[in-house]
Amino acid sequence: MTNTVTIDDKNIATIDMTIASDVAKNAYDRTLKAYGSNVNIAGFRKGKAPANIVEKYVGSERIKAEVIDRLFPSEFQKVVADNKLNIAFAPSIESYDFDLGSDLKIKVSVELKPEVKLGQFKDLEVEYKEFKNEENALEKELEMTQRRFSTLEKVDRPSTDKDSVVFDFEGFVDGEKIEHGEGKNYTLDLANSNFIPGFAEGLVGHSAGEEFTIDVTFPEEYHEEKLKGAKAQFKINLIEVKERKMPELNDELAKKAGKDTLDALKEDIQKYLENVETSQNDRLKSDAVFNKVSDSTEIKIQDTMLDREYQAIMEEAKMHAAQQGANFDKMVEQEGRENVEKRFREEAAKRIKNSLMVERIAQEADLKIEQKDIMEHINQMAAMYGMAPVQLFEEMRKNPNSFAAISQQITANKVNEYLLENNKFIAK
Repeated sequence: MTNTVTIDDKNIATIDMTIASDVAKNAYDRTLKAYGSNVNIAGFRKGKAPANIVEKYVGSERIKAEVIDRLFPSEFQKVVADNKLNIAFAPSIESYDFDLGSDLKIKVSVELKPEVKLGQFKDLEVEYKEFKNEENALEKELEMTQRRFSTLEKVDRPSTDKDSVVFDFEGFVDGEKIEHGEGKNYTLDLANSNFIPGFAEGLVGHSAGEEFTIDVTFPEEYHEEKLKGAKAQFKINLIEVKERKMPELNDELAKKAGKDTLDALKEDIQKYLENVETSQNDRLKSDAVFNKVSDSTEIKIQDTMLDREYQAIMEEAKMHAAQQGANFDKMVEQEGRENVEKRFREEAAKRIKNSLMVERIAQEADLKIEQKDIMEHINQMAAMYGMAPVQLFEEMRKNPNSFAAISQQITANKVNEYLLENNKFIAK
């Protein structure tokens, strides 16, 4: 097989492939024979019709098309390997010239990934903003454990900002009811309210049985357009005031939390905090070094790649909105279509650049994926999903793209480890 490759300024490679006549003829004959074994032609027993009759019945162009379908993938991969082409998208057969007895000629176009002018990626000095747990982090975690096993008890007194209250409410703006702005027997922790500013504060100092009105103002950035910055009134019927009773910090509480003693519980929490600190700093280091390498790396991404990634991000956003029960088109209108497009295109460019950088660093550092890497990753995924690894593997076989996604993730992990191990980090 011979071939020529030309690449234009848009990173589109045009490949003129030539497959030797004997290779093409043998493939044609094998395909014709396969058809002859399976077609039913009047006047002949199945599989006994002469080749010329089968050829006329099936059609030579149909046979040639199938021959190309069979030969093309492996022959194309040879072209890719021989010319070290970095394919960005599936190839397209533009035309072919297939005369039996002559070489088979196929013209192919395929988009290539852009050149990556990689900056320095090892032996760098990288500054990062160090993460440290708060000095009282252990005490806060212990308090959260107490809170987890606490109880709410009804009290007969005015509410404080540390209590929980049960109440009915009904909201109005300019005398009109707010859609979905009412509730019955709603329980609210006044110290941890997710209501609009001023609402929880308005419930402080009132007793069970009281009816009153709270005046509040919706934030300017509120998600409902007609309520942004609106002044509202909420009619309140306070049903109960409840005080949180915290258990003592002792061995008995530790046993409820799954540890034998309070000291064992403290030790377990301390290890957790240390792991959090380590993982957070690893993430901050990773971000810092990757950003530094990115700043010194040049990639001219063609519009076709950006358009595809933009569309993929758009579909992801639509799917996410649907899962959240939100109206995607309405969200776009609220943010502004130009703003959404600008944000998505910037994200598309960032994703492509990051992906190409990871791929190039892996090549430069000779980071290879082995079979055990894939199996370890599948085992981890299976444990996360609560599945047997064999079951997950069989599910993945139904979608070959899933293995490509795993390979990309493993490569990214290896590159991340390499960058952490081969650069010097300075906390600031």
